[in-house]
Amino acid sequence: MMDNRLLNKFNEKKILVIGDIMLDKHLYGHVSRISPEAPVPVLKVERESTNPGGAANLANNLAHLGAKAYLCGIVGDDEPQKILFRELEKNKIDTSCILKTNKLTIQKIRGISHQHLFRVDYEDSSPISEEEERALLYFIKDKITIVDAIIIADYAKGALTRKLVESIIYIAKQNNKLITADCKPINVDFYKGVDLLKPNKKEAIEMTLADNLEEAGKILKEKLDSNVVVTLASEGCCIFEKNKEPVTIPTVVKEFYDVGGAGDTFLATLTLSLVCNSSLVEAAEIATRASGIVICKPGVTTITIEELRGSLSNNIKTVVKDWGEEQWIVNNGKYCGKKMLIKEDYYCSYHKHKIKDETFYVFDGDIEIIKDGSYSRVSGGGVVHIAPDQYHSFRALKDTIFFEFSTQHLDEDSYRITKSGKGSHEQWKREIKEAATNSVEN
Repeated sequence: MMDNRLLNKFNEKKILVIGDIMLDKHLYGHVSRISPEAPVPVLKVERESTNPGGAANLANNLAHLGAKAYLCGIVGDDEPQKILFRELEKNKIDTSCILKTNKLTIQKIRGISHQHLFRVDYEDSSPISEEEERALLYFIKDKITIVDAIIIADYAKGALTRKLVESIIYIAKQNNKLITADCKPINVDFYKGVDLLKPNKKEAIEMTLADNLEEAGKILKEKLDSNVVVTLASEGCCIFEKNKEPVTIPTVVKEFYDVGGAGDTFLATLTLSLVCNSSLVEAAEIATRASGIVICKPGVTTITIEELRGSLSNNIKTVVKDWGEEQWIVNNGKYCGKKMLIKEDYYCSYHKHKIKDETFYVFDGDIEIIKDGSYSRVSGGGVVHIAPDQYHSFRALKDTIFFEFSTQHLDEDSYRITKSGKGSHEQWKREIKEAATNSVEN
């Protein structure tokens, strides 16, 4: 039985994350034409965001769950490193074990216009030198006595050599520290003796050349002498625990948007639960809940401890609206998350929030939006950002399910100049235009 009291122990734990450190950058905009230079879309960028990626995303997940995260790996001495460090320091992630080298900081840039258009990678995946190995081992030995567990995040980008991984596992065993890992198939042989390995289904089958998931899990468990938990994207996970039969944990999520980063969330939550003395099955249940929240969000992102508490308590409130309904997943002092249905030909009020910053993801359907007088249309897979002080209204062209992820919702922070209703495209636009004109005149 999952227990919220377990989560209260998360902020007592210290975790060392070792691996390939990256910076994720997302460019959001819209495509309205094809380039005259080549048959490719032209993305007109409207906003951009940067987030910790790779091992840094795993550390970021730990920090958002309340733990103290120490990050160990290599970066370049360049502008992406400076941006990354600002993000890490903002989330109070310890960077004292990060080694600056003459390599590039790994950077992944994604272009998004309602869907993922392209990705650009800056990286040098050559193995680190012996001198750099020794420097990282020094950092690890310095922190091993103060942390509760080690997580290795191996993306096969060169930061983790066989010698280094085997040394880390030895140091963890000598100091009775839990050690969990996620690695690419090419490096799986490095991880014999790790307490737990967490591949996804595709990786597990590739690691073993097995015909099916059950066979792959059993082979990995025996080959590495480790517990193995295989994540199954939106379908949950399968546990292959030593001396026990496999156990499948289904997810409670029925709809999902983006599985990017969900594996990091899963491993962070799983490891924290284990060092708080939960069973492996209970830890996997909690981790499945956590990753189930993340896959409903666009892009590589994290979960907060408040969101996880809300999910475990199943305290979801449904509010019926003139235009459909809202399911309140979480609303606390920092965050708000809602799943909404807006019915065909219905529209919400033209309104704004002075404080709340909102991102909407259209899961299924087709809506049109007026934002500060500007019209656009968004179909399933599309993302809309509404900044504070931006008036906006949605109208459904057919029954549409979409999600809101925002800062805290306060009823007193809603300012409406029209009412919700049902009507044609022309009626909706006319009501907003008249109300906006009267608002300016007054």
